[in-house]
Amino acid sequence: MRRLIAWLWLIPVPLTFGFDLVTGTGWPVIAGTVLAAAAVLPILVRIHAGRTPSRALRIAVLGLLVSLGFVAIAATLSLTVLWLTLITLALLGRFGARPRASVAMAVLALANITVAGMLPDGLIFGLVSTIVIIVAISIGLMQRFTDRSLAERRATAAEAERRRIATELHDVIAHEITGIVVLAQAAGRSDNAQLTSTALGRIEASGTRALDEIRRLVSETRTEAASRTPIADGPQALRDRVESFGDRAQIAIDVGAIDDEAVWPVLDRVLVEALTNVRRHAGPDAPVTVQVTASEDAPRTLQMSVRNGPGTGGIGTGSGTGLSSLRERVSHLGGTIEAGPERDGWTVRTCLPLTTKGDDR
Repeated sequence: MRRLIAWLWLIPVPLTFGFDLVTGTGWPVIAGTVLAAAAVLPILVRIHAGRTPSRALRIAVLGLLVSLGFVAIAATLSLTVLWLTLITLALLGRFGARPRASVAMAVLALANITVAGMLPDGLIFGLVSTIVIIVAISIGLMQRFTDRSLAERRATAAEAERRRIATELHDVIAHEITGIVVLAQAAGRSDNAQLTSTALGRIEASGTRALDEIRRLVSETRTEAASRTPIADGPQALRDRVESFGDRAQIAIDVGAIDDEAVWPVLDRVLVEALTNVRRHAGPDAPVTVQVTASEDAPRTLQMSVRNGPGTGGIGTGSGTGLSSLRERVSHLGGTIEAGPERDGWTVRTCLPLTTKGDDR
C-alpha cells in the first residue's frame, strides 16, 4: 500500500499533459510541455524507483528551467511543467541535503514564481505559485525528517537487539564457559583418573548446553523473536542451579505460594551471575549459601541472598557488565540488587516486589 501511495503523483501527469496540448496557444508552450514530459518525467520515475537521486535531480532541474523558458516565451501556463516542478521540489527537499541541492531548489522555485508573475493577472498567479511551491518543499522536508527518524529507529532497534544477544551470551553462556574452564583446570592438575573422567563428563554437558544456547540465539535472531522464553518458572529452577554448582553450595527456600511468575526468571539470572562470579573470583571450592524468603508485610516482596566464603581462587576478573545488566533486569520489575563484601566473603542481595499474593503453604 505504501508503494502504491508513493506513485499516486503520476496520476495527474497524463491529465495535465492532455490539457496543455489541447489548450496550448502556441508552439512554445507545447514544446515546453513535451520537453518536461519527455526529459524530466523519466528522471522522476527513476528516482521513485530507488535510483540515486542527487545528480538526476540536478538534470531534472535543468530540464525544467529550459521548459520554463519556453513557457515564458508563450506567456501562458503549463500545468505539466508546474506539476513536475512541484514533484521535483518535493524530492529536492527530501534528498537534497547538500548546498548544491538547496541552490537548485531556490533557483527552480524563483523561476516558477517569476514566470507565473509574467502571466496576465500575474499577481494572483505568482501568489498561488508561491503557496503551492512552499507546500511542495515542506512536504519534501517532512519526508526527509521522517526518513531520518526511521533510520534512527532502525539503528536503535539493531543496537537493542545487539545488547539483548550480548546479555544472553553473558548471562547464560558465560556461566557455562566459566564452569568449563574451571573443570578443565581441575582435570589438568589432578592425577586422579576418576576425577578427570567426572570433570570431562561435566565439561561435555556444559559445552552441550552452551551450544544449545547459541543455536537458540541464532534461531531467535532469524525469526525475529522479541524476547527469550523464560528459563525458570519456580523455586525448583533455583535448586537445580545450586545443585549443578557442586557440593559446596546450599540453598534454602522459605516462601509462601507465589503467583507472580515473572520473578523467577529474574532470580534465576541473578543466581547464575552470582555463581559465575563465585567460580571466577573465589573458585569452585568456595562455600555458597543461597537463601530465598518472602515477606508477609504489605507490600509483599521476595528476597534472595547469595553469599560465598573464601576459596582457593578462580580464573580471574570479569568484564564488570554482569551486575549492570542484572540491575536493569531487576529494575524492570521495580526491584533492587546490591552486591558487596561481607564477613570474609561476598554477598549479592536481590529484592523483588510481588504483584500478587497467594495463600501461605
